[in-house]
Amino acid sequence: MFKKHMGKTIGLFISQLVLFSEAIAMSDTIDVTQLHGTELYVVVGFYVFQTIVGIYFGNRYDRKTCVKDLIYQLKSKDFATSTFEKIAALVDRDPDSRLTIYLLRTKQNSQPQQKAAFEQLLVEETRKSDIIAKWSNDEYLIIAVENAAKPSTLIERIKQNSPVSFLVGYATYPVEGEQLQQLLQVAKERMYATRTTK
Repeated sequence: MFKKHMGKTIGLFISQLVLFSEAIAMSDTIDVTQLHGTELYVVVGFYVFQTIVGIYFGNRYDRKTCVKDLIYQLKSKDFATSTFEKIAALVDRDPDSRLTIYLLRTKQNSQPQQKAAFEQLLVEETRKSDIIAKWSNDEYLIIAVENAAKPSTLIERIKQNSPVSFLVGYATYPVEGEQLQQLLQVAKERMYATRTTK
């Protein structure tokens, strides 16, 4: 949570530190308790302005950091395609693991802010070992290695916090296909058959 708002927190802290230093420097010449009317409004207004400036630049930092995180963690379609076989080979060696692909499709009329929030949610609710790729403008692919004996709660967690409605389909390797395209076809058929929404 702190990492998400680190810029705003630091911006607020620096602005208050600067104000505190200014207050100490002015205490020798100005008695704040004696200020009235316009003078008091100017001092309070300056305090509010400086606080807002600190939070504003902190917020800009947080937004840039968020975008960098998404660029780093949301993979391309080509990356997901080329990585699939390597991950499948690792799963073949471990009888206690299974490979599941999830295909999520958001509504076409979703707002850019909602999509950005949805992408951030995908990053937060998946593990670093999962591959999250932007498959098309409205579709996202998740390649997840899971415990074969334990049902996944990934989609339920995403549904609970998603800012947009979406359809989801899934397919399991190698039971429902050994090639990514085969699994994608199964996932798409399941997506439209069940009409699973948020």
